[in-house]
Amino acid sequence: MNRVRLAGSTLVALSVFGCGPDAPDADQPEPPALSGERILADTRTLSSDDFLGRGPGQAGGDLAVSFIADAFEKAGLEPVDGSWTQSVPMIGTTSDPSSVRLSLQGEGGTVEPTYLDDFVLNAGDPAGDPVEVDAELVFVGYGIDAPENGWDDFGDDGVEGKVLLILVNDPPAPADDPERFGGVAMTYYGRWTYKYEQAARVGAAGALIVHETEPAGYPWSVVRGGWSGEQFALPPDPQGPAPVPFLGWVSRETAGEALAVGGLDFEELKQAAASRDFQPVATGVQVGAVVESTTREVATQNVVGMIPGDTRPEEVITVTAHYDHFGVGEAIDGDSIYNGAYDNASGTALLIELARSIAGLESAPDRSVLFIATAAEEQGLLGAAWYIQSPLVPLASTVAEVNVDGANLWGETSDVIVHGAERSGLGAFARIRANEMDLTIVPDAEPEKGLFFRSDHFPFALAGVPSLWFEHGRRYRGRPEGWGDSIQTEYTALHYHAPSDQFSDEFVSEGAVQQGRLALLTILDLAQSEEWPEWVDGSEFKAAREAMR
Repeated sequence: MNRVRLAGSTLVALSVFGCGPDAPDADQPEPPALSGERILADTRTLSSDDFLGRGPGQAGGDLAVSFIADAFEKAGLEPVDGSWTQSVPMIGTTSDPSSVRLSLQGEGGTVEPTYLDDFVLNAGDPAGDPVEVDAELVFVGYGIDAPENGWDDFGDDGVEGKVLLILVNDPPAPADDPERFGGVAMTYYGRWTYKYEQAARVGAAGALIVHETEPAGYPWSVVRGGWSGEQFALPPDPQGPAPVPFLGWVSRETAGEALAVGGLDFEELKQAAASRDFQPVATGVQVGAVVESTTREVATQNVVGMIPGDTRPEEVITVTAHYDHFGVGEAIDGDSIYNGAYDNASGTALLIELARSIAGLESAPDRSVLFIATAAEEQGLLGAAWYIQSPLVPLASTVAEVNVDGANLWGETSDVIVHGAERSGLGAFARIRANEMDLTIVPDAEPEKGLFFRSDHFPFALAGVPSLWFEHGRRYRGRPEGWGDSIQTEYTALHYHAPSDQFSDEFVSEGAVQQGRLALLTILDLAQSEEWPEWVDGSEFKAAREAMR
């Protein structure tokens, strides 16, 4: 078999295609057992009110950094280049709520929605200058330009200087083309981040995404909570397009009312947008948008710790979990601390426990393992994105990325979701160990939500590094069919990105230990293997990996 070999940080040979992973070494020592008691204790601590929701740029975020760095040091990890942290420069922008206004005027009248209840709006440029836009609203369907799919929602006339009204998610796949835009599964074109990026590329004066709960995968309260208060961004790329003056969301009802004053019907336009023949629609509705903001420079940190490899230390596996949440924000039912117990104090606690186990091996694995507790994931995967811009080890030397976002706090399952398992050779490593553990790897339970694009492994994947996210399953052992789905549905509806995501004495650790053991064994098999997993043919990430060589 041909393998990738490293000389320093330079790839000198191509990796194999279609070759499975090495079988686990029967003589490989058993790693120290994961402690469910420690996982729960660390989850409780990180999600306590003392940590103030672990907001980036807030005191609670700094407390979390110190806690994790101390845990890494006590576990026996080594700092990277002499430091337990990697600085992540950000710009924080806070809109003055009294200044935020949105009006939509057409021949049929004027719609003046209520801030936070009907719309959210923030400056797109973190420079902090006041935003005042008066421009026509243009409906651009799903806001996608995908030549490889023969799809262009922007037409030939251009939409520069217009305010774009954009549908969330991908276009639906018709019966005669069931795999269009990934079929049921969302592609990156469906993510709101892509839609804003595309609005900047076409020179829009503003971008408003229409929120609909089912395609978005979360209720309006998530938009309201996530888009009010301080917003964070990495410093603008001087080589990129100019920022869009304002970015926001509007409710489905507000979008319908706005189009109606222009004599248009939302459902008819949405149906037309599902066709390849769709062209942008000038609505005749004039948008007035005002927002004034203050800005500040914020330095948050990724927390890093290394377990150096024994025989091939230059080959590195990264393991991530984000420690941040929303800090102190808008009060809901009298509570303003967004504790983020499940999301993602639990994943951070599991990350620390994985580090303890691997550091406790009698001898180091062949490859190095770099643990990264990432910052500002909730603000757009910013900590992971900054790591990709400024990696601590060369990306060409990074064999794989493994991510944990949400540890199982409800009990053991008979299934497990491993996001990305079908996208690269990494899936084979996970399947071997899942079979040994009597676990069935099942497809993403909610592929329409595009979860693969919504956690910290994704910037690694976008840069070309094969990546997995170990999520837990839904079929809980000893529970009736559908019980796990009801738990997840309740969490999304009531607790996701809300202050009520709090530690509960009803949480149990067996599921987190099970989930963690699968990730642990997969990481160790990768660390002992000489295999370099590759993206499958046709993957949108494969070209980036090949460009590293």
